[in-house]
Amino acid sequence: MEHNRVLRLEHGINFRELGGYENTAGQTIKWQKLLRCGGMSLLTNRDLTYLDNYGLRYDIDLRQANEAEMSPDRYPKNTKYINTSVYPFTDNRRFDRRLKRLIKRMVVDDSFNAQTYAQMITDSHAVKVWQNLFATLLANDQPDQSVLFHCAAGKDRTGVAGALIMTALDVPRETIMQDYLLTNAVFMAADSMDTATIITKANAGDLASQFNVAMAVEADNMKMVFRVFDDLYGNGIGYLREVLGLSVADINNLRQLYLND
Repeated sequence: MEHNRVLRLEHGINFRELGGYENTAGQTIKWQKLLRCGGMSLLTNRDLTYLDNYGLRYDIDLRQANEAEMSPDRYPKNTKYINTSVYPFTDNRRFDRRLKRLIKRMVVDDSFNAQTYAQMITDSHAVKVWQNLFATLLANDQPDQSVLFHCAAGKDRTGVAGALIMTALDVPRETIMQDYLLTNAVFMAADSMDTATIITKANAGDLASQFNVAMAVEADNMKMVFRVFDDLYGNGIGYLREVLGLSVADINNLRQLYLND
């Protein structure tokens, strides 16, 4: 089966692979193991057959229950569906003082997005969602079986999930940012390019750079995630261990499962 950054589906929304990204040790993420996307309610029967053959076994829906009810996922019969919503936050009135100071230092004009991204990795409810996500990743221990995670557009909640996973796999932040910004590039390109061109440019790494200027502000959201990692927990691995409770063995197991030797 061919491997593309953007999957060749008839009605997939921002449907992408994390396979092929390289970490700091020169290892690459395995293909057909980690998928991300937007809504899945429009997938065709042909799309479902494609995903079943692709090995999709876990569909982690990060949307709220009402979103899932309005636009229910379509997924192969062999896939286990898990709805675990990132929203709503529960810690609005008891922000960590360190987080308050960090947000005050970093946020300028449009405070909503950056603050929301900080909350997505520190709020006690959201933290439980990420813990469940990693538990599923660790349970996906068979070869050529994929875990998919998604929200409505495959951008914010999905973007944070992707950043957490790639952080655990020791993928450089430049690559994490590139993958995050690729979401906007896919949507922008959809107005002017056919699917084959989008896939070709995404595979070559040209798609995000083509729209890079328009996405400069969006990058600040992911920078906030990185600042929370560094300022409050030392680095990304510190966050994964202190907040999500991943052990050294867990992180090593994740790398064995999702990275090529």
